[in-house]
Amino acid sequence: RLIHETTRRLIDAMVSDLLAETRRRLDAVRPASAAAVRALGRAMVGTSPEMAENNRVLQDFLHRRMYRHDRVNEMTARARRVVAELFARFIEQPDCLPAEWRSAADAADDTGRARLVADYIAGMTDRFALEDHRRLFEDSKGI
Repeated sequence: RLIHETTRRLIDAMVSDLLAETRRRLDAVRPASAAAVRALGRAMVGTSPEMAENNRVLQDFLHRRMYRHDRVNEMTARARRVVAELFARFIEQPDCLPAEWRSAADAADDTGRARLVADYIAGMTDRFALEDHRRLFEDSKGI
């Protein structure tokens, strides 16, 4: 709940700043047309320098504390491995695909099959991909 409220307030502050700064920029220039805006050579829509700095500080914090966190890196590496293994299995053994995908894979050339398998995997939810991986790899080992 606290994270939700904090996120909501942060987004509200950023959007409010974006609107206020854009209004300030437009009022300062008062362009008569879209062509006049393009001719300015600078953005009319943007955040204030203060908000841009706040955003930079937030991004730095998130990169250090969240995006590059060991647990996130471990999960990312696992996800990459699961996707790569699913892709390789479906390419090598299209009979592991559901029937409607299998018939299309059988009729495709190598490039078409790769595209089809990539599309199939892209449509999976995280949970489904993990369950399918478990079914194809762990269950076949008797685990």
